[in-house]
Amino acid sequence: MDVFAQRKLLIRIVVVLVILNVASLSVFLFKDCCHRPPPKEHKDEQRDVSDVLKNELNLTEKQVQQFKDIRSGFFDKEKALAKVIRSERDSMNEAMFNKTTDEELVKTLARRVSDNEYQMELLRFEQSKQLKAVCTPEQMGKFEELVKEIRDYFKPDNKQDKKH
Repeated sequence: MDVFAQRKLLIRIVVVLVILNVASLSVFLFKDCCHRPPPKEHKDEQRDVSDVLKNELNLTEKQVQQFKDIRSGFFDKEKALAKVIRSERDSMNEAMFNKTTDEELVKTLARRVSDNEYQMELLRFEQSKQLKAVCTPEQMGKFEELVKEIRDYFKPDNKQDKKH
C-alpha cells in the first residue's frame, strides 16, 4: 500500500471515529436531559407515617385516624409558620446586606424570627401531647422507644459512622 492510500485510509478512520464520538456524546446528553426522573414534588407534603406507627404501636383504626387528624392539623399550622419564618429571614438578610443597614430593624426582625421559631416548638410540643393522649400506656412505651430510635438515626454523628 502506497503512502497516498494509507493517508486516505487514516483520514477515513479518523472521520468515522469522530462521527462515532459525536453520536455517543449525543446519546448520553439526550438521556441526561430528556430522561431525568421528574423532581420530587412532595417536598412540602406531609409524610404519611401512619402505616409505620400502626404496625409498630399496634394502633387501632380509630387511633390511626386520630393520629392522621392531629398531624394534618398541625402540619398546616407548621407550614404557615415556616413560611412566615422564611419570609422574615429573607427580610432580615435584605436589611443586613444593603448599603445602609438599619441595626434596629435587623434586631427587630431577628426577634420576630426567634419568636416564631419558639411558637413552632410550642406547636410541636402541643402536637406531641395530643398524640400521647391517643396512645395506651403500653403504646406510649413503644412510642417513646420509636422516637428515640428516630432521633438517634438522624443525629449527624451517626450518619458519619454509617458511612465508614
